[in-house]
Amino acid sequence: MSEKNTMTRNAMLFLPAKVLEGVLLLLMSSLYTHIFTKDAAGAFGFVQQTMNFAYLLVAAWMANSSTRYAAEEFKRDKASGLLSTMTVVYILMGVVGVASCAVLGAVTGDSRFLPGAVMFCTYTAFTILINTLVQLDRVRPAILFSLVSASLKLIVAIVLVGGKSNFPDPTPGFIANIIADGVGALGAVFALGMPSVVRFKRASRQMLNKLLAYGVPLMGVALCSGLLTLFDRFYIYGVFGDATGGIYYYNSSIPNSVFTMLSVGVLRGVYPAVLRAWNERSHDEAKVLLGAGVRLYLLVALPAAFGLAAVSTTFCRVFFAEGYDAGAPVIWMTAFAMVFMGLTEYANKGYELEQDTKPVLSNCAIAMAVKIVSSIAFVHMMGFTGGAMGSVVAFATYFFLTAFRVRKYFMWRVPLGSFVRILGSAILCGAAALACCTLLPCGNLLRLVCAIVAGAGVYALCLILSGEAKEELGWFLRKLKRQ
Repeated sequence: MSEKNTMTRNAMLFLPAKVLEGVLLLLMSSLYTHIFTKDAAGAFGFVQQTMNFAYLLVAAWMANSSTRYAAEEFKRDKASGLLSTMTVVYILMGVVGVASCAVLGAVTGDSRFLPGAVMFCTYTAFTILINTLVQLDRVRPAILFSLVSASLKLIVAIVLVGGKSNFPDPTPGFIANIIADGVGALGAVFALGMPSVVRFKRASRQMLNKLLAYGVPLMGVALCSGLLTLFDRFYIYGVFGDATGGIYYYNSSIPNSVFTMLSVGVLRGVYPAVLRAWNERSHDEAKVLLGAGVRLYLLVALPAAFGLAAVSTTFCRVFFAEGYDAGAPVIWMTAFAMVFMGLTEYANKGYELEQDTKPVLSNCAIAMAVKIVSSIAFVHMMGFTGGAMGSVVAFATYFFLTAFRVRKYFMWRVPLGSFVRILGSAILCGAAALACCTLLPCGNLLRLVCAIVAGAGVYALCLILSGEAKEELGWFLRKLKRQ
């Protein structure tokens, strides 16, 4: 099987699993808006986004480094040196983090610091180890433990709340997320064979320096990226309080979750193949594979954006508690912002493959400044939903700036004909879904179901008739014949 076919196969394996994971996380968000009061749901959202920011600032450098070197280190000594060094760094990071948050909680009297610190520890371990599994081409265990984690976030919260609604304390949400990511991380530990290869004596300064040399320049990127992604949420919490902040958080989390799942689903199938080609064969082949990966991303991201735009209000009324539909415009604006963010991730691969990550920092810093200014301006012009418009402006700026500057190395290419066919099909997908949501004389749930079915059907039909889906359809039919 060619590298391109392998890449497509892995992406197609990941995508359904990541979509299912996204559905489970959607159900979790929906459940939390119903079982918690607006203030409690908002408090959980604030802690979760703070934890995500802490991960980007403190731990993302190690995730990036381990992703870059996992495959070559595994060939050398089953990644014993890499995994042992990562384990030591992770333990030190966790101890310092939990101790610091315990002190902050005691000083401020805010009980959310400690569960937030534990969530950071389990989320960090889960994220880094799942990424490592993917880089080692262990696709199925990575999918399994991702789905287990997403399921437990839903199930444990239901059990802890015991069927109640308007629960005033977000603690069950904290516990559910800690258990879910902890179980997923533990499964990844055994899938990687860490008990047999990790030894403290195998941790080395040389390996640490290698990880730091690659990852530390990205710490500034992580800070800028965190503010670029989360500033609007923090600002709205600060201006409007937990209840309105929660409405914004849960509405924006839908496209964030959907596009993170789609982007990760494609990228996890694409990047290992690109990296192998870059390291073991030719740079030209790697560039071609990266362009093919971007096309796969557009195939799923554009219809998702237009589809979410079409069903946003109906979606809110079906899944969220009463009052959350006030934030429905946030969904479609954030969806298009996330399309640009996903494309920027692929554009940044030009820098990463050349191991020159410094320009990423300046690009991200400029986009962060745009995000801060535009979010504040749009919030005061449009109300709390204006934060999402600031995201569109900032992420579009980030993409176009990166695309222009990365040409020094290379910028991926997608054939214009493919782009036009995908975009046109996605627009028709959104139009079909919007027609169902606005014209059908039935309840919101039935409208949403009809919109999803009609949108997906129109999109698939357009791709097939235009010939754009010929390769993917052939892969799917061959797989059916082998069943």
